[in-house]
Amino acid sequence: MIERFEPNRATQAGFAAYHDVVTASQAADRPGEPALPLEELIGRMKKPMPGMGRAAHWVGLRDRDVVAVAEVLFLDEENSDIALVNVKLLPKHRRAGIGSALLRAILPELKAQERRAIESWDVVAGTAGQWWAETVGLRQVRRVVRQALITATADRTRWDVPVPAGYRLEYWEGTAPESLVASYALARGAIHDAPLGDSDYRWPEYTVERVRAAEAELRSQGILQRLVVAVHEATGAVSALTELCVHPRRPDWGYQRDTAVVAEHRGSGLGRCVKAHMLCRLVVDAPEVRWISTTTGAENTHMIRVNDEVGYTTLPALIAVQGEVAAVEARLAAVR
Repeated sequence: MIERFEPNRATQAGFAAYHDVVTASQAADRPGEPALPLEELIGRMKKPMPGMGRAAHWVGLRDRDVVAVAEVLFLDEENSDIALVNVKLLPKHRRAGIGSALLRAILPELKAQERRAIESWDVVAGTAGQWWAETVGLRQVRRVVRQALITATADRTRWDVPVPAGYRLEYWEGTAPESLVASYALARGAIHDAPLGDSDYRWPEYTVERVRAAEAELRSQGILQRLVVAVHEATGAVSALTELCVHPRRPDWGYQRDTAVVAEHRGSGLGRCVKAHMLCRLVVDAPEVRWISTTTGAENTHMIRVNDEVGYTTLPALIAVQGEVAAVEARLAAVR
């Protein structure tokens, strides 16, 4: 049986059953990694992560027990034709057609929302999830390297990175200073050079207004955004940046987000510099943060090497998969 799951009406028992599926799936596919706390899951379901659009959820039941869950994020702005779909099952119920049944139940809403493509970014390479994605017509479009840094065991001497001549570093939390915000918005566009494989996802086009809106959305959820930027002394322009966020329901976990270096300033070690100085600042200001996670496209060997140099270790890779809604619907009809 497939049912819609409404977070704003769900009971604590309902959330716990949903959470059990998520944690069991992670334990099977990502052994040894910290589990997502129940309260963090509830918070994300009630209010999706900033920048991810509206969310919808479904559960798959067998004998009234929740054995599978599905989340759809309806991306917006540049990506308003993409539905980001995550399907998770209890390991003992995999390869029984339940994931496909969930996807069939989701398709009408995808079409109603005029979504052209389905993408999923949370498939661990070599697991049952990859087999299922291929079965329902989702092809691999990108490989993603996951890395993590544990602050307690990190070699902090790796963070002793000098600031290249001709630059200075600036740091802020939450709100970019007025004197830098326009240059910062422009510098964020440097992330467009980061490879996305064959994914149809498009990087955001940042303006000052969009920066301010994103900052406000983060504040509304109590998410602390930290920025370290390198400023070119001769021009006063932001030349490199790195962003790290900490969520209020998971204060021990840091999310390393965008790191970018403006094209004409590459080759001076700015990427490593801003990342190292972010870590130096973080362990002093937020010693409760013990685990920092980041993802990088496999083709972006330079940034992966930078992460290695400051102490990140590599975890099992993810793959991003994609399919046209119409093609997936046809494939599901054929394998029914």
